[in-house]
Amino acid sequence: MRTVTVEVPEGHMVKIVKEESMQPTQKVMGGKFEFEGETFIPGDVIINPNRGGGSMMILSEIREERPLPFLPAIKVPFGLVAYVPSNDEGDRVFVRLTPEAGIGGMKGFRKATEEERAKMLAAMKEEKHYSFNFEKLQPEYTPTVGDVVIVWDDNSKENAVVGIMNEVDETSSPYKINDGTRYENCDKFVSEEQYKNLIDGKE
Repeated sequence: MRTVTVEVPEGHMVKIVKEESMQPTQKVMGGKFEFEGETFIPGDVIINPNRGGGSMMILSEIREERPLPFLPAIKVPFGLVAYVPSNDEGDRVFVRLTPEAGIGGMKGFRKATEEERAKMLAAMKEEKHYSFNFEKLQPEYTPTVGDVVIVWDDNSKENAVVGIMNEVDETSSPYKINDGTRYENCDKFVSEEQYKNLIDGKE
């Protein structure tokens, strides 16, 4: 934090045109976090029974944030995977490339039961072709015929291409796309930014 002292000549006023919090956003990552007497760690499936019919998230981190500089800080959950069972638009599972905030703060969230957790993981596999690696704490895509995918061979991500998955088999190059070519590796196409990061070696 940097402190700046400003001298104001007598008879003059100072107008504040932008006010920022003196405390930066804090992150709690890679360890335990206590909230209302309960301990959370990355990889926990958490649920808010009062939101979206029981919205759930696979927790990546919990951040302390201030919505506005003059309001008290709140704890906000962030995750790569979220599940909203009653979403009006149809999609219920959301997989992100970087952790995104849940709606609102941690208030109302608790650890999901094994039954609730299983429901979310089943919905992930059925609807979005993703499983979750709880050791690596990241989603893993299950290549599926008909999906728009990014494919590449080992050690040549810069030559990755985008296509439609036509076939998946057990060969050394198991992923065949719509132009008939086969590749060793595959990921689901999510965005142009994701593709650029892959070919630039940032993923």
